[in-house]
Amino acid sequence: MNKQFGYGGMLAIDFGTEKNANQIMFKMQEAGVGYLAVSLGYFRTLFSCSGHSTSSEIPVEVQKEMGLSDGLVRLSVGLDNDINETFEKIKTCL
Repeated sequence: MNKQFGYGGMLAIDFGTEKNANQIMFKMQEAGVGYLAVSLGYFRTLFSCSGHSTSSEIPVEVQKEMGLSDGLVRLSVGLDNDINETFEKIKTCL
């Protein structure tokens, strides 16, 4: 927590399938939680389905060995002055 800018951090949620992950990410984008992205380096909240973006160069067999499921969504929580409101938006999307 930065008193001037708010909270930040990383979060990973496994939604089981790529379809579920994409549905949730689109809902969160529409709700103003953040943006779909392939890179998680930005000051706003970003989310991606790692197995189909940043980790897509890793062979599928290796992804399975690592436990990287098709539905794993990584959220880079950006600078957020009202983390409780954002969390409520995320719960509504779920």
